[in-house]
Amino acid sequence: MKKVIYTLLAVSIIFTACNKEEDEVVEPVAPSIVGVWTPTSVSGSESVSVTVMGQIVNSFDTTFTMTAAELGMDGDIEFTADGNMYEGGDTNSYTYSGNVLTIIDDGESETQTCTVTSTSLTVIFSETETYTEDYMGQEATITESSDVTLNATRQ
Repeated sequence: MKKVIYTLLAVSIIFTACNKEEDEVVEPVAPSIVGVWTPTSVSGSESVSVTVMGQIVNSFDTTFTMTAAELGMDGDIEFTADGNMYEGGDTNSYTYSGNVLTIIDDGESETQTCTVTSTSLTVIFSETETYTEDYMGQEATITESSDVTLNATRQ
């Protein structure tokens, strides 16, 4: 009788040890841009160069950091689930996908790089403009570039 009990016990232990529990894979959920954000700081760089007959005759570069209030951003920014963005009394529509934020204002869209975490929002506004105008009696090509980073926290 003991042999039968020991055999049954050994078989049950083997079956129990062989059962594999499947680990559930939980896909991480990307943080949503939807919510109210308070701008905290703005930093960036700007450069201008003036080129006449292929030679740079004037240029400057600058970097800056300031609070959002110093830039004139007094209120919060709100992104709604239905695609509206509210900021400073203005309403625009937006889309956000794959770290790209597109803001549509009066039918024109601007696309920025945007990073969202559960507590922070970072938007990078980059722009380069090249045009020609008279510079000391010569036709000059002027190139202006700016990169501005807006940082905000979730409310």
